[in-house]
Amino acid sequence: MRALPLLFAVLLVTATIGAAVVVPADSDAANPVAVDSDAAAPAAGAPAPTSLQATTSSLQTTTSPLQVTTAGDRTTETANATPRNVLPLRGGTIDRSSLQRHHVDIGPAAGFETAAATDRLATGAIERNLSADTVDNDRLAANVDAIAATADRLRQREAAAVESFAAGNREPKALLKELVLIGQTADRLRDRVDVIDARIEATSDDGQRELSDRLTAIDYELRMLDGPVRAYAAAVFSGERPAGRVSIQAGGGNFELTAISDGAYLREAYRFDNRASGGQITAATAEDIVSEQYPWFWERRSGGTWSIGGPGSLSLVSIDIDDGSLRTFIDGTTEQRFVEHQQITLDEVVPISRTTKRQDGLAVTVDRTYVGGPLDVRVVDADTGQPVAADVSIGQNGQESVFVGSTSDSGSVWTLTPQGTFTLTILAEDDSAAFVELTPQDADSVL
Repeated sequence: MRALPLLFAVLLVTATIGAAVVVPADSDAANPVAVDSDAAAPAAGAPAPTSLQATTSSLQTTTSPLQVTTAGDRTTETANATPRNVLPLRGGTIDRSSLQRHHVDIGPAAGFETAAATDRLATGAIERNLSADTVDNDRLAANVDAIAATADRLRQREAAAVESFAAGNREPKALLKELVLIGQTADRLRDRVDVIDARIEATSDDGQRELSDRLTAIDYELRMLDGPVRAYAAAVFSGERPAGRVSIQAGGGNFELTAISDGAYLREAYRFDNRASGGQITAATAEDIVSEQYPWFWERRSGGTWSIGGPGSLSLVSIDIDDGSLRTFIDGTTEQRFVEHQQITLDEVVPISRTTKRQDGLAVTVDRTYVGGPLDVRVVDADTGQPVAADVSIGQNGQESVFVGSTSDSGSVWTLTPQGTFTLTILAEDDSAAFVELTPQDADSVL
């Protein structure tokens, strides 16, 4: 990929360690949605924090003072603080939610490979066409027009797929398949942008600067069309990753995807209602916005690499550290974030709402965030405090509970938070059991 013009870029190597991206929970969901239930199949639990004591310490350090409520054998702690670090969907606009377990599927995987082969052939043809000794300006402009039109069609396909899902006319798997295909196609189109731009830069015509600027803008548009959850879903469909759960929320033309993979929380959020046209944004403004909206990432940027760049009408801020990564797009007119891609290791997640319950010899602690966010279930012996191996399931709407993982020897399992009231069922190997009912908040209600 060619080096795109950056408004600001810096590489720093000072290591920093700290808390994480989460928001408080523990009140009723703001709006009803149609919820798709999981298929009842086991899934492996993700790695958990090293100790309950360490998790508790981080919670108290980051969010104290806490509000504590007690009801019988159940205690809930909810922090007064409201940290940010995520781009939430707007409350009251979510038309449909899904939290389903997805599996390997040869059909989508084969389709991805076919599309990749077709795109590579087309890019090769363009490269050969532009390798002639003399390439006129009209031919270069036509290639730029063609790739701009293709990028626009991809965005329209994405919008149509999301709208169809929100209306109940497209199943979660079909939506994921389409989003993955769009994302992979966008990545390959960026390679085509490189080919065309290299040819433009090889010409001695100063008048081609406008075409190069257009390609830069197209490249940033294509970057929005792929993200960590799509990459994870593609790996699941192709069998490169084991089956796993993906959360989808959509409504009002906006949508959010989340997943847990290899001990990390993955998130994509799209708020196109925050986007307009005609304005320009500076690196300084983008820096101010990110430092305020993403304090966890911003304070740790010195431990990795970060950059601010863009064509002027928008700004892309990228931060990569050992414990996570962030890509957020900020609109030049509204000066609002409208696309976010991020991932963070589960060991760094510091929830703000904690519910504990003692039942049938078990002590269950549930640390949670927001709908679609990570949720940690820890089970120990109520008398000894030792970790207990237990199966954890989630039930909703009177339907059969769905297995989400086993605490095994660690006593802990991570999963995603569903929309609406749900009940956790914890069943230990000695047949002792505990049940915890919870109602999470949407992310925007706690920011």
